Amino acid sequence: MTHDNSWPVALKFMSMGATQNTSDANLKKYQQIETFAEMHSIDHFPPGRGIGHQIMVEEGYAWPGTMCVASDSHSNHYGGIGCLGSPLVRTDAASIWATSRTWWQIPPVARVNFAGTLPPGVTAKDIAVALNIFFKSDVLNHAIEFTGYEETMASLPVDSRYPLNSKLV
Repeated sequence: MTHDNSWPVALKFMSMGATQNTSDANLKKYQQIETFAEMHSIDHFPPGRGIGHQIMVEEGYAWPGTMCVASDSHSNHYGGIGCLGSPLVRTDAASIWATSRTWWQIPPVARVNFAGTLPPGVTAKDIAVALNIFFKSDVLNHAIEFTGYEETMASLPVDSRYPLNSKLV
């Protein structure tokens, strides 16, 4: 995944003399992933296809009004389309594969009600940063429900809702 921080990361990567890992051990790992997916009839997306939380939305695994879990720390990203997303740790994910069951402790819900429209130059990312700074105790370890007037919600295009959800981790 790349974003506005990518060039400094690229500079650091290049200064380390790093290259993409094409070692036999790494290539074997990816082959094992593909073989496992085929063996268990699990959809598989090869390296280079994209980051997991984006693929889940693009391929229709996450959609409005549903809950979707994944072993990806940015699964809350699904909230951008009105899907409750929850990340899982590896052990929980493996347990669900083995048993088809899990449980959740329901967190408290913090409702953020938008009014008006964003001023020029203010983005959804700015809202997330403000919530994390000024209302941290109100949003930390909470499920956050974003609501608002129709004009307000229409002023937040879906693609701007993703960073709003992903930055609140």
